[in-house]
Amino acid sequence: MAVVSRYARRRGITPAKIREYLNPKLHPSRYPLPDAGKASARLLAASQNQERIVIFGDYDADGITSVSILLRFFHECTSLRPDWKLPNRQTDHYDLDLVAAEKMLAEFQPALVICIDNGTNAAESVAWLRSRGVDTIVVDHHPCTTLATTAVAMVNPKAHQATATGDLADLCAAGLALVFCAHLAQAWGCAKRWDYITATMIAGIGTLADAVPLSAINRAVVKSALQLINTPAARQRCAGLRTLMPDDGQPMTQRRIEFEVVPPLNALGRLAAADPGVLLLTRDDMAEAESIATRCRELNESRKTIQQTIVAQGVEQGRKLLEKHPALPVLVLAHPDWLPGVVGPAASRIAEQFERSAILLGLDHAPGKWKGSGRSFQADNLGAWLLTVKQQGLVERAGGHAAAAGLSVRTEQICQLRTAARDLPMPQVYSYEPAYEVIGKLSELRANEWMQVIEALSPFGSGNPMPAIAIPDAVLCQEPVKLKANGANEPWAWKADFTVGKQTISVIWREVEKAAQWRKDCRYDLELELTTKRFQGRTFINWSVVRCAPPAA
Repeated sequence: MAVVSRYARRRGITPAKIREYLNPKLHPSRYPLPDAGKASARLLAASQNQERIVIFGDYDADGITSVSILLRFFHECTSLRPDWKLPNRQTDHYDLDLVAAEKMLAEFQPALVICIDNGTNAAESVAWLRSRGVDTIVVDHHPCTTLATTAVAMVNPKAHQATATGDLADLCAAGLALVFCAHLAQAWGCAKRWDYITATMIAGIGTLADAVPLSAINRAVVKSALQLINTPAARQRCAGLRTLMPDDGQPMTQRRIEFEVVPPLNALGRLAAADPGVLLLTRDDMAEAESIATRCRELNESRKTIQQTIVAQGVEQGRKLLEKHPALPVLVLAHPDWLPGVVGPAASRIAEQFERSAILLGLDHAPGKWKGSGRSFQADNLGAWLLTVKQQGLVERAGGHAAAAGLSVRTEQICQLRTAARDLPMPQVYSYEPAYEVIGKLSELRANEWMQVIEALSPFGSGNPMPAIAIPDAVLCQEPVKLKANGANEPWAWKADFTVGKQTISVIWREVEKAAQWRKDCRYDLELELTTKRFQGRTFINWSVVRCAPPAA
């Protein structure tokens, strides 16, 4: 199809590679994973010596899914029965810090610790464990700052740039766990006992949750996972996945995973302990799975309510700050009532509304301490900015990626951080791409043909932006209608009908304040996102506005 060919050329995909791009194949055991051999040898020795092992993970969806993949593999393929531990976002810090290492040693007395989704920069803690006779294997994807060189194996492609090949450095922890287990299964000759299908489905959820670049390997993970998730026999393999996903007969798309599966799983660690998430994905008891899945959804509803309050208060604070300093590149907002576990998604909303990066802080459990999260806007490299701030001693802890980062500060540092927000330039991500890309005009294809194109190009995210369809010079043919959720006073979107030549198309716009500017009989240039929904055996197409402007002169 011409549209697909044009898109592929813009992405630098040659005609010889386009079939592979559209139908990526996942072969995890074929990727040359750094230090996998060292990790395999150490685990084999642990098995032979019946050593006690602890898997130390993280409290977000990527941490939950990656720990679950490892646990399932060891139970299915080996005699190893590791203990496992997740930090609690409410009381602990991210990563294996010294306090966490001391607690873990006292509780489990392990001979070997596997850090998954953390550990790369835990140099002090890994060295401390080593001094007490405890080895550490790190399986992680975070950038290196204070590399834990005393780990017996550093299974982090970012720590081995000279030897890593392909797109391994783009994997999240769940994808890395999948590849790591595939290497172990091949080395130990136990591939037939491993439930690779369930591991792939779980890895796909973790990959979408962590919003990693959708390079070839991550596209293969997500495409493979979605195909399996939508295969009834595959989905039946895992009680947790069956109960966590809506049972409404609709296909599970990338969007549905991102909006209906990931947030409830993340809600555990945001508002409580994340441990039930691992139980959900590793146990086979349906009653237990249903109970945990229900708890996930309940917590997610609470998270939404809390987040709405934080966003409303944050918007008010942000407006006052910008009245004094209109050119602020990053907003630093704080409130003693904000829950640190919820400020991350709230920061995303604030960044979108004010079109600049945002950091939100809430009171930590320790007196005089605040914990928060930041989200970047467009090309801002918030992670690098916070690293500079940390080096200047303006925050106690900071770490993360270009798009999202976490931090801890003392009360007196909040003003210093706000001063840095005024004075310290925000570095930019060289390879930044917008969240969506116009790939053609509505008039080029029929709606069902556009649907096929978009399905072929999916999944979408960093490195493969969401396609948008352009409709120039569309006429608003009637007054728009407010769409409200049951019991809500404020609309969540506006719906309107536009005429395009002899065709009428219905669209919704979720940016409520901007959509309120629509006027009947006026002309607009629209850029739309296409989604589909099946109902009673039919497929319906929905058009959502991503950009609306008066026609170009």
